[in-house]
Amino acid sequence: MMMKFLLFSVCSTIIGLSLISPISIAASDQKSNNKSDSAQIMVKEEAKKGGQPKEIIRRTDQPLKQRSRATNHMLIYKPPLRGAPAGRVAGGTRGADQGFPYLCLIVPEHVGLTLSSQPVFYFYQSSISPYPIEFTLIKKQGITPLVETRIAPPDKPGIQSVRLADHGVHLKPGIHYKWFIALVPDLHHRSKDILAAGGIELIEPPEKMKDELAAANISQVTHIYAEAGIWYDAFSSLSARIEKSPADRDLRKQRAALLEQIGLHQVARHVIDE
Repeated sequence: MMMKFLLFSVCSTIIGLSLISPISIAASDQKSNNKSDSAQIMVKEEAKKGGQPKEIIRRTDQPLKQRSRATNHMLIYKPPLRGAPAGRVAGGTRGADQGFPYLCLIVPEHVGLTLSSQPVFYFYQSSISPYPIEFTLIKKQGITPLVETRIAPPDKPGIQSVRLADHGVHLKPGIHYKWFIALVPDLHHRSKDILAAGGIELIEPPEKMKDELAAANISQVTHIYAEAGIWYDAFSSLSARIEKSPADRDLRKQRAALLEQIGLHQVARHVIDE
């Protein structure tokens, strides 16, 4: 009799728990969903106001050492919440059918930012070509180019660079510049040029960022630039590290990931093993 009573008690307990658990889990899930919905609403409302979502602010305001550990193997570019799209233009779409290389500037679709008055400009060329290449830099509302020069054709396909310091020109803060790379198949018929274009703007860094950069190592510097939306400096610092350690495949994967994040999927696939 006692045994039957114990069995009845155990069964009752199990049944009771089975009835309670789904309710508890459902309640927990509902709370989690409510928090998630609230966070999404908050981000959308902040975006409508033109400000930075509080959720993003909380993430980027973490101490430098914590952010460095959290992003040690994950480089994330956070576009700045400012300005209108610059209209990145890739070249070579029509030229590819005629055997010309594909050209693309390594820039986001919006105006890319820099902290350097003499940044390095990067572009991608899918194959070598005997045709001349021209680099042009001009103010968005300008007429006369600040730089208009012919550069040496690349001796191998892949990512190429143009250093503004080599041309004795400095960018000025707060001005939107446009730059172009043109492949010139016919010097007498420039309408046949294969042209790629993008935008750049020099900004002054916040005091907090200056302090972080001064205390950071080379790896942390790249993360700081990327998280702050400073595209040109993030890509340039990472590329400089690759030049010093060309066999470091992890760095190449990080660079490919950056390219993916700004929509340059074709370039990302080709440059990881170059």
